[in-house]
Amino acid sequence: MINKDYILRLAEQLGRELAILLRLREYNKQEEALIAIDDLLLKTVGLTSRFINSLPEETLLKTLSPLGTINVEAGLWIASLLQSEGEIYAELGAPNESYYRSLKALYLFLAIILQEPIETSSTFYAAIRALLKNLEEYELPAHVKRLLFGYYELIGQYARAEDTLFDLLEEMKGDRELLTQGQAFYQRLQTRSNADLQAGNLTHEEVAEGLAQLQRFAE
Repeated sequence: MINKDYILRLAEQLGRELAILLRLREYNKQEEALIAIDDLLLKTVGLTSRFINSLPEETLLKTLSPLGTINVEAGLWIASLLQSEGEIYAELGAPNESYYRSLKALYLFLAIILQEPIETSSTFYAAIRALLKNLEEYELPAHVKRLLFGYYELIGQYARAEDTLFDLLEEMKGDRELLTQGQAFYQRLQTRSNADLQAGNLTHEEVAEGLAQLQRFAE
């Protein structure tokens, strides 16, 4: 797990910058806020908003992972500022611009948390919840759902993880890697206590039923 103090300091620094952006938005200075975001991105990660938004999510993640693991600090700056950009474009009545920025932000937050688990009390989890709410009217692409599957298990929302898994299986029939991940998921659930499963809205009986259903996909 990433050092707690490091994450707190980064969250505080981001929080100060986001508060400035929020004040600009409250005074209807959305264009100034967008310019400020671009300046911040260039200052903190050396990339412009235009370049970041020209890349597909998976390509952006690879760009931030030159040694095979994501640069957490750069990723959190970009995800947080993209989320703010998405909210600004929503205020400006530009839903497409808002959607693509929100989707990139969600993808980066999920990838970071799954690679380097951060304490659930972190403000970054609140950011993920806000992004999911903003994107709830959209059908999310499979590469984002794959991360959501892992995220829901990580936070103990096992029923939602299961639902996401079967959504993916319907969408990506015959994906052997996904089937293997699903089997490992159910094996982990089988070791959970009754109380733990119930907190995630599942029972051991439902886990057995889910595993049987998964086997039918594998046949």
